[in-house]
Amino acid sequence: MSAIQTQAQSGWTKGKGELFTKLSYSQFASDDYYNLSGNKVNTSEFRQKAIGIYAEYGLSDRFTLLMDWPVRVQGFETTENITDIGDLKIGVKYALSKRIPISISIIPELPLAKSNNFATNKINTFEEINLPTGDGEFNVYSVLAISHSFHPIPIYINFYGIYNFRTSYESAELSDQLVEGIEVGWQPIDRIWLKTGAKLQQTLSNSNPTVSFVRGEGTEYTSIFGGVFFQITEKWGVDANVFGYLDGPQKQRNIYSGPTVNIGVVYELK
Repeated sequence: MSAIQTQAQSGWTKGKGELFTKLSYSQFASDDYYNLSGNKVNTSEFRQKAIGIYAEYGLSDRFTLLMDWPVRVQGFETTENITDIGDLKIGVKYALSKRIPISISIIPELPLAKSNNFATNKINTFEEINLPTGDGEFNVYSVLAISHSFHPIPIYINFYGIYNFRTSYESAELSDQLVEGIEVGWQPIDRIWLKTGAKLQQTLSNSNPTVSFVRGEGTEYTSIFGGVFFQITEKWGVDANVFGYLDGPQKQRNIYSGPTVNIGVVYELK
């Protein structure tokens, strides 16, 4: 549903006064749900659309301010849609090394979205399902990233690990999560970057089966993506990506599985 943007998962930080912003639109739909046991169940189609703003600003040559905030529209084909803001991620990235780009980011996620937001069934109006646009808890992402540019060959690579420290939703304790990932980019011609990558997410304790899938409790997966960035001018560009899931090595659990399409407009100030 939500993930820290790719830029936060690199070892590079912004220079002082430099700015990166991305306004993006994403769309997802699936009727293939994998339960906590990893078994696929066919349900009515779950649909989600989102508009998000992501930004990085260089406070100094080593410190970069990060922000990520979406607005989501979501629901099942059998229910009305819920439209509301998502939770706000705001944090800082610090360059541990500039010679070999290594960074650490601390990114709290503030539960600004309604923790409960009920959608009414279109046919049986007395039935409702809770579909909040945030997970209803305060959590903190810690990101360690290492990057390398193969300049003058126009190729880069990012390795990253994310620890998501989670707290609780109402009286339900939520499980911490671990994410590992890789991204590779290549510039075949001027102004065009091609990107691909993969990541795995694991739950670090026994998940709470009473918590809805929208809160990400017990959610595990292996995902891949491919994308292209087109630099229109020195400051403006367009970024398009498609994300999907694999059967392994990390089995899918508590997740709707299907492709997500994301397209965004990028503005950079250097």
